[in-house]
Amino acid sequence: MIANFFNKTKPVIIVNLLLLFAIFYVAATFLFKTIDFSITSLGLSLAVFIGFIFMLLLINFILRKNNLTEDNSYALYIIIVLLGSFYETLFPIKLFFSNLLLLFAFRKIYSLKSGFNTKSKLFDAGLWIGISSILYTWSILFLVLVYIGLFIYNKITLKNLAIPVIGFLFPIIGFFTYHFYFDSTELFYNKLVFNYNLDFSNYNQLKYLIPLSLLITILLWSIAFLIPKILQVSTIFKTTLQLIIGHFIISVIIIVFAIHKNGSELLFLVFPSGIIIANFLQKTSSNIFKNLVLYLFLIVSVIVYFL
Repeated sequence: MIANFFNKTKPVIIVNLLLLFAIFYVAATFLFKTIDFSITSLGLSLAVFIGFIFMLLLINFILRKNNLTEDNSYALYIIIVLLGSFYETLFPIKLFFSNLLLLFAFRKIYSLKSGFNTKSKLFDAGLWIGISSILYTWSILFLVLVYIGLFIYNKITLKNLAIPVIGFLFPIIGFFTYHFYFDSTELFYNKLVFNYNLDFSNYNQLKYLIPLSLLITILLWSIAFLIPKILQVSTIFKTTLQLIIGHFIISVIIIVFAIHKNGSELLFLVFPSGIIIANFLQKTSSNIFKNLVLYLFLIVSVIVYFL
């Protein structure tokens, strides 16, 4: 059964998951994206695909390195089927690079619990968030996650409070200097405008409504199940789970205010959602229920291509 298959982290399982993503990517590209079959267009699509493979391998590294889940592939599986379900996430290049850069920041934030090189990690996290914010302004909200990590892991000092801001400002000042030199500061100031859109009517389409309904249902179930459990687990995992939930809340806020409600903004949600649902599944004793959830996500990820 599917739950038993992904209850491991063997290289062959990772390869199978990457092949599953490749199927989603090829299907979405040829069915929903206009391509002219030129060398440039095909080369760009291949480059983006390789970029996503790198992103998924980086996600798997972050999960394993920081023990965000137990020794299984549930999180990576959920993340891939969510990318397949919300196939619009596979197309916007700026949004992809913004999220890729954020992963480097998340790697530093989640590793704060180790207690090693704290100041360096805080600077790096702020730096990556700053670069990401240049590409997608609302990414700046993830600075809050750095300070949530500082609070949760009890590392609040005056220096530690200042370092993430310094790291964040480093690329921002460089970006301003570039535009100032070329007399295009208006473009820089446009980046400081937080445009938003609170019209969610686009989500009424079945291709969004069905996978979103499933995701929201399982997420609410997972959080309701996990919150009482965090009182019974070790202190280390308890704090990590609090950080994950904070990550999830910030992602939801970004999606709520996103200017484009075309499904691509849901890319911010797949990483924390995969971790939360994986932690829920691995603490569920019923294999039947695990299989049901995993198959439901897979079935929905296929259905949306026919809507």
